[in-house]
Amino acid sequence: MDYGENCRLLPVVKNQEILAKYYSLGDVFVICSKKENFPTTCLEAQCCGTPVAGFDTGGTKETSVTKEDSFVEYGDIDSLKEKVETILHKDYSDLAETAQSQYSNEHMVREYMKVYDREGRKERVLLIDVNCKFSSTGKIVYNLFKGLKKDGREAAICYGRGDEILEDGIYKFGLDWETNIHAGLARITGYNGCFSSISTRRLIAYIEKFKPDVIHIHELHAYFVNIKPLLEYIKKKKIKVVWTFHCEYMYTGKCGHAYSCTNFMHGCGKCPAVHEYPKSLFIDRTKQMFSMKRKAMNGLDVEIVTPSEWLAKRVKMSFLQNVKISIIHNGIDTNIFKEQDTKSVRNELKISSENKVVLAVAPDIMSESKGGKWVLKLAESMKDKPITFILIGVQN
Repeated sequence: MDYGENCRLLPVVKNQEILAKYYSLGDVFVICSKKENFPTTCLEAQCCGTPVAGFDTGGTKETSVTKEDSFVEYGDIDSLKEKVETILHKDYSDLAETAQSQYSNEHMVREYMKVYDREGRKERVLLIDVNCKFSSTGKIVYNLFKGLKKDGREAAICYGRGDEILEDGIYKFGLDWETNIHAGLARITGYNGCFSSISTRRLIAYIEKFKPDVIHIHELHAYFVNIKPLLEYIKKKKIKVVWTFHCEYMYTGKCGHAYSCTNFMHGCGKCPAVHEYPKSLFIDRTKQMFSMKRKAMNGLDVEIVTPSEWLAKRVKMSFLQNVKISIIHNGIDTNIFKEQDTKSVRNELKISSENKVVLAVAPDIMSESKGGKWVLKLAESMKDKPITFILIGVQN
C-alpha cells in the first residue's frame, strides 16, 4: 500500500531471494531502531551493495564496513537527512565485495570453530535457540549447523518456537501451548524463564541422548524454557558452553536492552521498564530474576561471544565481567545476499527509473522499538526530492 506519494509500505518479506532484490534496489539503507545490538539487516543490505545510515543505538554503527560516520543521535532527523543526501552522491561500487568478505557465513563458522576447539576439536556440537531458520538468530543457528556438518562434525539444533522443521538433527522441544501459558504467567507473576517444565525436560532428554562435547546457546528468553534447571543440568554434566549474547537479557533482571540503565551493575529492582518485554502487568520481580540468573551462571564452564564491541563492553560491566568474552560478527548467506537485478521489483512498485530509493527493513517496523515513524518523518522531510522510500515489515 502507499503512504504518501514518495512511500511504499510493504509486509514482511519471508522469501530471502526476493528480500535480496529489495536490498539491491536501495541506494541507501536506513535503520532508525531505538534498540539494537548488531542488526543483521545492515549486513544484508551492504552485502547487496547498499550503504547504511541511521541512529547510533547499541552496536549499530559497528556494522558499517565503510570508514564514514553515517550514524546520528537517536531522533535527529535533520542530521540523518544530511547523511542520506551525502551518501546518495557517492560511489559505493566496491561495497558489496568488502561486506561479503567480512560477513560471510563461512567466516563466522570458522571463527566459532576456533572457540569450540580451544581445548581440542569438538566433534559433537548442540545449538540451542528460540528459533531455527527464521529471525536473525534462527538464521545464524541454522547456518552454523550447516557449516559444522560440512566440516565433518555431528551437529544438532534444539529450538523452542516457530514451525516444526522436518530435518535430521533439528528438534523443536518447545510446546506451543506451554509457551502460551508461560507468557501468561510471566505477565501475572513477574517471573520469566520459569514456567516451561515439560519443554525443558524434553530439551534435557535430547541433550542426554545426543551427548554433546559443547553446547552453543543463543537466546533463552521468549517463554519457552526454564533457565535454572537447564543450566544446573549442564553444570552437573560438566559440559562446555559457548553462549552468544545477542542482547542483555542474561545479566539483567529482565531487559533485553537496558538502554542507558545501569542497575544491572549492582542488582536490579524498581525496574523502569517493568511493563516492557518480557512484561509484568503487576509485580516487579527483577531483583529476584537478577539473583536467579547470577546463581545459575555461577560455576558454568562458559565462554561468552558477542557480535559487537558495544555489547562486549556492557557484559564487562555486569556480574559476568570475569568470564572470557570474544567478539564474532554475525554471518549471512552471501550466496543469497549479493547484488541482484532489480528491474522486476522496481516495476512492481511503480518506481520511476529516475528516482533514488531509501530502504528500511525490520519485523514490525512501525513499532516504537524499530522506528518506522522516524523513517516516515525522514520521507516527509525529503518529499520534494526524486526519492522513493520503501518500508518492509509493516503489520496489518
